[in-house]
Amino acid sequence: MTVNTTGRRAFLRRSVWLAGAASLGVAKFGGAAAASKHRMLFAHTFSEANEKYVVTGIGLFKELAEKYSNGALVVDVHEGGKLGGQTELPQKVQYGAIQACQVSMQNFTPYAEVYNILDLPYLFPSNEVFNKFLSSKEFAQSDLESAPRKKGLKILSGMWANTGYRILCTSKKVDRMVRSVNDLKGIKLRVTNSKIEQQAFSLTPASPVSVNWAETYQAMQLGAVDALNVGLGPLTANRIQEVLANATRANISFNAHVAMVSNKWYEKLPDDVRQAIDRAAAESWEHQQREQALADERMWAEWAGAGIQVTNLTDAEHRQWVDAIGHQRPEWDRWKERYGADLYERIVAYAK
Repeated sequence: MTVNTTGRRAFLRRSVWLAGAASLGVAKFGGAAAASKHRMLFAHTFSEANEKYVVTGIGLFKELAEKYSNGALVVDVHEGGKLGGQTELPQKVQYGAIQACQVSMQNFTPYAEVYNILDLPYLFPSNEVFNKFLSSKEFAQSDLESAPRKKGLKILSGMWANTGYRILCTSKKVDRMVRSVNDLKGIKLRVTNSKIEQQAFSLTPASPVSVNWAETYQAMQLGAVDALNVGLGPLTANRIQEVLANATRANISFNAHVAMVSNKWYEKLPDDVRQAIDRAAAESWEHQQREQALADERMWAEWAGAGIQVTNLTDAEHRQWVDAIGHQRPEWDRWKERYGADLYERIVAYAK
């Protein structure tokens, strides 16, 4: 008996492909996925329910990229960390397991340490200037764009999720309003693994304590830490405001997320599909800024209704913070040399 080995191999290959596709959720696209020539797996850690607090712009990006590519591209979004945490997703893009992801700047620094520069305290005078810089030619022509590409990661130009300045908050247990740096004396302040953030608060009388984000609510509730410096959107999305008494708009640094795609995958795409992706990213960025501003208004109203005391610093108080921990201090010189002194100087010139 003659065995049709060619047909059998083809059958096995198709079976393996279908099994893998189903595990990644491709099956739900049915005929659309089959008809499309290109597919982008886009993973992130927020959920659709969080979109009213943290506007990622990813849903609109999917809609526009598929539309502008005339169906040649399907964007398969996996939310809620289903395909991994923020420290893992860029690596999965590098390996080709997924094609795109969105993570915080701080979680992106292991893959492009130059992004630590953007975390320096009081580097930008306002959120508006920071947003303009992210869309500027100065950004596009800097190591912030080129360094990730050397690691196989192309920054999706304009595809940011900036939730604005981080908010300095204290818990109900300690119930202390922070206006000056000295008000942090005796305070256990939760920090991330960011060396920049740890350095910033080591310049204050606070005691920095590194706490995993998933454990932050309980740590604040139980008094393991007394304060934290996190964006309004992530705080509200995770209900951490429930354990807060006071919030200070100290405007030290930003809580922004950056999106990236596999550079190898992107470069192999036809020109029209690349143009569709770039156009969708730019328009999503405009949407994100507009909608995040509206979301912030709703959240601040919610915080006021919950009885949280919110403080804005006076000009004199703001200058005191800048003098105490700002990027101009000599303690930051070694960090500037490590992450890019030339880039730092160009950003300072732009911010002025």
